[in-house]
Amino acid sequence: MQRAETGVRVVIAARAVLRQTMHQAVTAAGMHVAATCSNTAELIAAVSREHPDVCVLDRELRGGGLTATAAITSPRRAPKVLVIGGRGSAAELRAIRLAGATASVPGDVDAAGLTAAIAALTRKEQP
Repeated sequence: MQRAETGVRVVIAARAVLRQTMHQAVTAAGMHVAATCSNTAELIAAVSREHPDVCVLDRELRGGGLTATAAITSPRRAPKVLVIGGRGSAAELRAIRLAGATASVPGDVDAAGLTAAIAALTRKEQP
């Protein structure tokens, strides 16, 4: 696996079954996990406290993945948001984008795919 820039700060918000796997993939890629969250309220608090570069959200996050996306992407210096999961239908992808997510990947993404998606987000210039 390719090591990424170590200065990238990531907040992970996901169901317990995914959090550990995501955490391991992100740290193995040389990125810093600033916080892990199990629900929308924890995520909002972590984003406010940690000011991450990227948030990785489980589409099935307790409290609503798209609700969380909309809540954390509204501030002026919002982190980039990568949504994990969902069915991938055109309507769902549109909803993810309208909620403010920068990108999305399927729920069965492997560690290399996850870290590549995060690295790609950090390389994009701010709008």
